[in-house]
Amino acid sequence: MSQHFVPSRGAAPVGQMQELPPMERMAILYLRAWCDGGPGKAQMIDDFRRVLGPDEGDLIYEDFNTLLRMMLRCGRCPLMRHGLNCRCFGGHESAFAHMITAAATQDRDDALLFATTLLSGGAAWHAVQLASNLGPVLLQISRSMATELPDTTQSHSRHLH
Repeated sequence: MSQHFVPSRGAAPVGQMQELPPMERMAILYLRAWCDGGPGKAQMIDDFRRVLGPDEGDLIYEDFNTLLRMMLRCGRCPLMRHGLNCRCFGGHESAFAHMITAAATQDRDDALLFATTLLSGGAAWHAVQLASNLGPVLLQISRSMATELPDTTQSHSRHLH
């Protein structure tokens, strides 16, 4: 019996980045930047500090860091994502962005539904609490940077479909 590679459904493309509202695109870009580390992650921290000031910016970064570490540790399956500059986004990225957006708009029921697609058990509830803190900040950043959001270009990544 031969083994066949079956890609994770979480990476399957579900849309194009330019179709997303700025806040959801920002959430996905920050997810990708956090996972990639380096300059993208440093820019994310700078954005938080610029909008909130150094102390509050560092605190909200810690919430983001805690959320992503929880997603890696307590996920229903490995977290899948696309490359930082990929034009499309996958199912996991979509659920993450929708969770953040629902939490930002105080729709905790929908936020919890999206969280449970990514996380197991009590981790989903904790993720929604963190997303409730992050959502308004990402909304503020996305509004301030709407004209600066990158026009993503196709790139290939080992994290892709």
